[in-house]
Amino acid sequence: MKIKMTISGSKVHGVGYRPWLTDVATDCGLSGFQVINRNENGKSVVIVLAEGDEEGVSYFDKLVRSNKPELAVVDSIDVSEFSGNVVSLEKYAAINTSMQLNKAIPLLLGMNNKMDQMLNKQDQMLEKQDETVTEIKGINKKMDQMLGKQEETIGEIRDLRDDLVYHSNTNRLTRMEKDIRVIKNKIGIM
Repeated sequence: MKIKMTISGSKVHGVGYRPWLTDVATDCGLSGFQVINRNENGKSVVIVLAEGDEEGVSYFDKLVRSNKPELAVVDSIDVSEFSGNVVSLEKYAAINTSMQLNKAIPLLLGMNNKMDQMLNKQDQMLEKQDETVTEIKGINKKMDQMLGKQEETIGEIRDLRDDLVYHSNTNRLTRMEKDIRVIKNKIGIM
């Protein structure tokens, strides 16, 4: 038995439909199978040719109608009989693997490139971080020096205050003694 299945929808290309369908065909034991992505009348379609015994093809039809790749958006699935040649499932699986690898290699190389760029940026950020840490250490050293100078200044101010207090007390005492002498002279106690 051979069928042609046309799956159409707004998101049926670039969502892994071909590998997914290949797995389903393998699970159903189909002997012939191939998938083609096309645009027909402005719509994205996936055309599936499937060949196998009636039970396998019917099961394949049922699974495809009830499931889909996670990101696929399907509007309709039309099935009709098909009488042309269908590639063997094994041959198509090998072709599909090659096609998927051809798609994946540039993506992987691009990812590798992006990762290299990210690592370079990370290295630059780490260098800047090291520079900042060095600057902070320098600032901390200067602050420690300033705190030392501040302690010295505070000590000098305390010494000056003590000297001032001492001298101001000495002058006051001298004046008081002079005043006492004057008073004693006036009252005649000398």
